[in-house]
Amino acid sequence: MDEQVLVIAIVGVLLLYFLSRVITRTFDPFAPVWLFLLGYAQVYVIQALSYHDWALAIRGKDLVAAANFRALWGIIWFLLVYQFGAGRSVARVLPRPPGNWSPMVTAFLAPPLVVWGLFCAGMMISGGIQAVEVSSAEDSLLRSFPFVMMVAAIMLIVTGRTLSGSRPLFLPAGLMVAGLYIVIWMFNGKRSHALIGVLSTVCAFYITRLRRPSWPVLIATLCAGALVVGIAIGWRNNDDYELSFTGFSQYLSEFKIAKVLESLNIEEQEGPLESKSHETTEYGGFLLMMDTVPEKSDYDYGMNYLRIVSTFIPRIVWRTKPVFGRAQWVSAWIAGSELDRDEEFTGPAIGILGATQLNGGAVATLLVLALAALLLRIAYEYFRLHANVPWVQFWWAITFFNAWFMVVGDDPLTWFYYNWGFSGFPIVVLLWWIHKSRARAPQGLEEGASEATLHWA
Repeated sequence: MDEQVLVIAIVGVLLLYFLSRVITRTFDPFAPVWLFLLGYAQVYVIQALSYHDWALAIRGKDLVAAANFRALWGIIWFLLVYQFGAGRSVARVLPRPPGNWSPMVTAFLAPPLVVWGLFCAGMMISGGIQAVEVSSAEDSLLRSFPFVMMVAAIMLIVTGRTLSGSRPLFLPAGLMVAGLYIVIWMFNGKRSHALIGVLSTVCAFYITRLRRPSWPVLIATLCAGALVVGIAIGWRNNDDYELSFTGFSQYLSEFKIAKVLESLNIEEQEGPLESKSHETTEYGGFLLMMDTVPEKSDYDYGMNYLRIVSTFIPRIVWRTKPVFGRAQWVSAWIAGSELDRDEEFTGPAIGILGATQLNGGAVATLLVLALAALLLRIAYEYFRLHANVPWVQFWWAITFFNAWFMVVGDDPLTWFYYNWGFSGFPIVVLLWWIHKSRARAPQGLEEGASEATLHWA
């Protein structure tokens, strides 16, 4: 079968699923499946089509066809498990969330979190990469929490928008902090943080009133997300403007929309390196893993997932802590890259299918995609069951976007290792404990009740 026909088939599967949700009036833009599918389309459709000629020249027709077929049956399998798995049943037996939400707790926690986040961002702005390399382990640990600023912003928005009472001062404060977070991380050239700011803010603004944005607002949100990603990437690769706020302002005033298309892999990037190779894209990394593992380099057999535990052990305690799975990742790149790589190579993400190939081939792909689908569906069903509980609204707004990172990272849990696991998770648990201890009947739905009614704006 022609390798491009397989990519078109993926498009057909995605469109069919989307239309089925719209026609049956079950489409929810804040369901994690849509960000997962958006990332999947970016990597295994847009990149696959954009870099088709390069892929054939470097990896050969048979390998490209096999990779595209893997992507096709992978998304079909994922959607089957997501749609018909046990997600809803599991969500119903999970512990009920705390029904209380204290403005005083938000007022106490949010300001220091904002200051901490600004400190982390300021270290990067003033110090740059050189400062990162020479900093001590203690300094490195202290400035590893920039996301807490966005966590504080969502706390403020949820407190200001909750249905239980009007608190007008919290909402503008939360929106201001979120806007500042987005601007800071565009300036720092970090597309992920800037995109998180857009998605989390829109989500928190609507779900706190049990509403969903209209189609024009959804389209505007997608455009805003693409824009901040394009700005961040373009600024990071900029050689024409002074690396200062003045230079950044000039860069914004002369920003070209074509840069957004480049960041989405729709247009070719300028420069000699990009014209030689696309293996540093997620699709290119996937092809490399398909071509290299296990024939030229061994599987990692899921060692990378040990970071779920090791990420909570700081290096000031375990100074020789390894990055589990990295040795196999580097070995595969050295064995299969079209360019010269060495042991110090710290390059790009390989996407979810590249990661599962490294984990154990087709069998690992089946297992990991099924677990990812179940995890996303359980989380989403829990959110739906308790959609009017402020703690759940807070948790969901700072969590649902990770479905996108599941697809475009080095493995499906990269988002947990490098950000959410130590910046969001502890605060989520802390707020659960604080509000659970303030005894009050939960605001969620009683057992056997249907989910809260959602309204479109």
